Amino acid sequence: MSDATTATFAKRLKQARTLRGLSQRALGGLVTGDKKSGSVRINRYEQQVNRADMDTASELAKALNVPLAYLFAEDEDQAELLLAFTQLSKAERSKVLSLAKKMAGQRAK
Repeated sequence: MSDATTATFAKRLKQARTLRGLSQRALGGLVTGDKKSGSVRINRYEQQVNRADMDTASELAKALNVPLAYLFAEDEDQAELLLAFTQLSKAERSKVLSLAKKMAGQRAK
């Protein structure tokens, strides 16, 4: 991971944790089963001291109930869209995706 990606991951991890109302200790406990050592791990990810591997990032996303892509979203609107998209039904997702493709296709012309 590049430094920019690590910074984005740290920012999104903290945002998702705060959004879910979890402390570093609580999240660490969910992911590692040990609140004390888990808290240290979460803090180090958020402070960009350590980098999470993809398996750990996936576990964190599951514990936070966010899509993995959210933790790597570079823009605020992209991150918000990912969160909103996951809350839609399959039919609603299909409509949103179709509209986005149509809009993107119009811009390409």
